[in-house]
Amino acid sequence: MKKTIILLMMAALGTSSWAQEAVITGKFKKMLPNGRPVDRVFISKPEAGDLTIMAEPLIDSASRTFHLDLVPADQNVIRYVGVFDEQYPFYLRKGEKLDIDAADGKITYSGKLSKENQVFADWYKMLAPLRFYGYSAKGYLLPSERYVALLDSLSQPVNNFLKGIHTGNDAFDKQVKYLLTYSYKLDVTMPVATGLNVGAKKDYPAYLTDFFKNETFSDKQIWTLPFAFKYMGYFAFAKHIIYGGEQGIAGEMLVPEIADKELRANFVLSQAEKGTTQNLVAFLEKNHSAMITDSQKAKMKVLEARAKVQVEGGEWIDFSYPDRNGKMCRLSDNLGKVVLVDVWATWCKPCLAEQPAMERLEKAFEGKDVVFLAVSVDTDKEKWKAMVESKKLSGLHLFTNSKGPIVTDYELTGIPRYILFDKNGKTVSFDAPRPSDPKLQELINSKL
Repeated sequence: MKKTIILLMMAALGTSSWAQEAVITGKFKKMLPNGRPVDRVFISKPEAGDLTIMAEPLIDSASRTFHLDLVPADQNVIRYVGVFDEQYPFYLRKGEKLDIDAADGKITYSGKLSKENQVFADWYKMLAPLRFYGYSAKGYLLPSERYVALLDSLSQPVNNFLKGIHTGNDAFDKQVKYLLTYSYKLDVTMPVATGLNVGAKKDYPAYLTDFFKNETFSDKQIWTLPFAFKYMGYFAFAKHIIYGGEQGIAGEMLVPEIADKELRANFVLSQAEKGTTQNLVAFLEKNHSAMITDSQKAKMKVLEARAKVQVEGGEWIDFSYPDRNGKMCRLSDNLGKVVLVDVWATWCKPCLAEQPAMERLEKAFEGKDVVFLAVSVDTDKEKWKAMVESKKLSGLHLFTNSKGPIVTDYELTGIPRYILFDKNGKTVSFDAPRPSDPKLQELINSKL
């Protein structure tokens, strides 16, 4: 009897403990480009026209399910669960549990649904036929006639649905009406932008032609949406490239059409950050004066510096790191000399393979105005120091701990990387030949 009471108390405590949490569980079927299923989902929040990942619950390999207890900061607000471009909103309070099952643009919300999650469940059930065109692997191959018919048949139900959102949570209702309005626009745009053949320009339905004509992006609040940049990019591609038959970078074509100046500046900055421009330096220079807020102006300044350091004649971005004795050394200390920056790591085999050639190169320029800076992106300082000392590596060796300007501002995509600057701190080559290539010695000589 005593044992039974203890077990009942433990079960009650377990139930009570669960009731203090907000829990999301479920399945998310999505394949990676290599044909393997994803091994995790992402829980995110909206930020700067995109999503910021808050948690990455793993998918159990046997059951193919995930489980996450939400932290308090992710409760009583709209958060998103998904993988890559396929993201779904949910809203959980303490003690609530939600189970989802998602794939190919369709999702089922199940469990004891709150009024908020019931809104999402009903919305995605209504839009499932349309979303299949944009989110399934071969949706673009489906007959476009059905897509066009869906635009006509969904127009009134979508408007009625949005008007009928009354959960009793006024803040949620206001936010979700705005969110779903643009979510629908994204779902309409996505199939066209991703390859669905609607036909010749003259064959486009009035809904789409009016949409392309009337969407002026006059509301800066669009940038609060978790898919703002994505929506604007898809819209630009659908309108200018697919429908309009124009050539070039769709996002760049959209910039002058964005009516709200603050929204336009945010889009420009994201376009630059994501590298979706034809000539980054020219794009930034063209839109430099379009920045409105102080934070936008500051961000533009950083992006311009990062872009210019990568082109011939651009200014270096200064950095300061400790040598093996702890002395801080700045790149700008070497103004007046030609500087070769060697970005490497102890674990990088191609980097180590170049060391003998680097030693020979350094000896060839002894007594001349040339400085060799070996900048390590190692995170194990003792291992780095031991290798430098045991191999008696020449040149000035600096330790970054994989942080600071060489990582953030130089935006290197791999190592080894050799960057050559002239005596005035101007970029000669952002991706110079390796020391084993005689062309590097010739290049350095040309700047003495």
